[in-house]
Amino acid sequence: MSVDIEQAITAAPATPAGRQAAWWLTRIHRRGEGASVADHDHYTPELAARFRPVATDADVREGWLAAADRMGALVGISYQPQSDFAMEASLDAAKDRRWKLSLAVEEAPPHRISHLAWERLHDFKLEVREAGPADAAVLSDLESRCPIEVGETSMWFDRGENYFDFARLMDDATVGLAFVDGAPAAVTCGARHTVRIGGEDKTIITVSHLRVLPEHQRKGLWGAANRVLDKYWPTVDGSNAFIAVDNAGMQHGFRHTPDKWPVTVVWARLDTARLAGAPYGRPATPADAEEIVALINAFHGGEEMFTPYTARSLAERLGRAPDLYGWDRLWLADGAVVGVWPAGRAMRLVTERGGQRTFSEPGAVLDYAFAPGAEANLEALLRAWCAWLLGRGMNRLILFSSSQSPGVDFISALADETEAFNHWTPGVPPPPDAATKGLYIDPIYF
Repeated sequence: MSVDIEQAITAAPATPAGRQAAWWLTRIHRRGEGASVADHDHYTPELAARFRPVATDADVREGWLAAADRMGALVGISYQPQSDFAMEASLDAAKDRRWKLSLAVEEAPPHRISHLAWERLHDFKLEVREAGPADAAVLSDLESRCPIEVGETSMWFDRGENYFDFARLMDDATVGLAFVDGAPAAVTCGARHTVRIGGEDKTIITVSHLRVLPEHQRKGLWGAANRVLDKYWPTVDGSNAFIAVDNAGMQHGFRHTPDKWPVTVVWARLDTARLAGAPYGRPATPADAEEIVALINAFHGGEEMFTPYTARSLAERLGRAPDLYGWDRLWLADGAVVGVWPAGRAMRLVTERGGQRTFSEPGAVLDYAFAPGAEANLEALLRAWCAWLLGRGMNRLILFSSSQSPGVDFISALADETEAFNHWTPGVPPPPDAATKGLYIDPIYF
């Protein structure tokens, strides 16, 4: 432990605000040593409600550790008191990082922290705001310039003018856009939705589509862009994230993130030309709601993260953007159902490997299920969808399962390739039997 930094921390003003600042900085400096759930007693209930939920002492320590890693090792501290109950501190950290800590406490004992904010200081002008449909071209361009590196393969999405199609399918989504000196530099998306974990409904926020231009990485734009999602934290139980097993950079960034699941997500990709088959089944109508709900609930009911459908919730799902995914996109056969969003250019995937570039314009299976013994009907529906998509220029059909989900072997055998993802729900621990159960992934929120 650095004696100089320890002395700098304890040199905080002998005021209520100064003592709380010293406590907070000590936790950061010691990387969560001695932290426990009792740490929340240092904050007002209103402020604590804005934090990501934690359940155990280990979760609290992991949170401090993640914050310490993000901030970097402290090398210098100076305090700027504003009153006995409010102050700021300037923090110098490793790798030339600079931070500003703002802190205020209640005027009455025990002087709990009522305001706490720390932000990175930059040598450039940083602006963050929510994005809207008018920003679609900017967001698409930014995302296409931020490839995902998986081993020796680079991948990126080219959504064009249809950038917001995925958000239209979500119940409550927010897209954030960060600017460096007035130029777009980073984008993020967060969506609030309900899942069922350990038999209890949990409201979570799924953060996805985070992209930072290569020239602006390691400048704190990840956290800056995600500030537009702060509005969700008082109303959710935790968050949700997926990282490709082979994505070394993001896996490193999540190494201290709590509540990692033992089951991997399986992203299956099917070649529409290879699997194209004859027309099969029929489009659903609202009169089929109860039958569809029964099929889907029976098939996915044993999976974690699956919230059982009702006729009403299914109708709401199909009514958010019916031009993208409505009743006519759900095809039924005896004991099987497959619903597809013909994503096309709204999810155009560009892959570059060994200097060769390929393009995938997929359809995405958003809902599927089959009754025992109806695997052949599910396959026939998938093949019919492949033919339909192929006729409209889409060369892939994608769907999700997990290593323990029903039908995963059948789906993997149909796929031309599969990719494994790890899954985290910070704030909501996986149940004790999670390793033995399937993991449901709603593709809308992937």
